[in-house]
Amino acid sequence: MKSPKKPSKELSLPSQDESRRTNVLFEKLMSEFRAVAESVSAVRERVDRIEPKLDKRGEDIEILKAAARTNGQDISALKDAVRSNTEATRANTDEIRSLKGVVEGHTTAIQDNTEAIHSMQTDLKTYNQRLEVVEAKLAS
Repeated sequence: MKSPKKPSKELSLPSQDESRRTNVLFEKLMSEFRAVAESVSAVRERVDRIEPKLDKRGEDIEILKAAARTNGQDISALKDAVRSNTEATRANTDEIRSLKGVVEGHTTAIQDNTEAIHSMQTDLKTYNQRLEVVEAKLAS
């Protein structure tokens, strides 16, 4: 069985009060929409001013990253050079210590030879005097 048909409702026109309320609400919405549009426009202007600055900052950051990489490589190279120089300095220090011992040995030998020369000077003076006496006797 079919259900009975419902009587169709006729649409009635809104009353004047309803129309006024609708218009007031519509005006409020339009006013708020304009305020939002103005705010969006202001934000857009600020974004347009900020974007080039951000692009420049991005470029600056890339330059700084490249410089940091280069500096890091330079630091690594300098660390290697310092290590190498440290090893060379240690080797040179060991050689200097060894040579110091040799020099000390030579210094001792020089002191011994100086003492020997001093002790021989007296003998040489005596021999020189005797030689002069002999030469004088031979000359006469």
